[in-house]
Amino acid sequence: MPLVTVKGIYKDGKVELSERPAEIAETARVLVTFLPADGWEGEAAAEQNLDRETLRKQAFERMKKGIHLGGPPYPKREELYDRCDK
Repeated sequence: MPLVTVKGIYKDGKVELSERPAEIAETARVLVTFLPADGWEGEAAAEQNLDRETLRKQAFERMKKGIHLGGPPYPKREELYDRCDK
């Protein structure tokens, strides 16, 4: 059986799910993790998305700038042969 994650709220000793999970029978074993109540859904996600957006923009700027691998003037064939030990 695949792992399924469903949001819910703990209230008066019971867990109320926001939706009924598909593919789950009437009885199933579960693990419950309590998350911090202070804006765990909105604020943390917004900060994470902001950080991801900033990192994405920085990565695209680096790609646009490119990597300098040298360039003209290129050495002539004779110059390359002169550099090698014979």
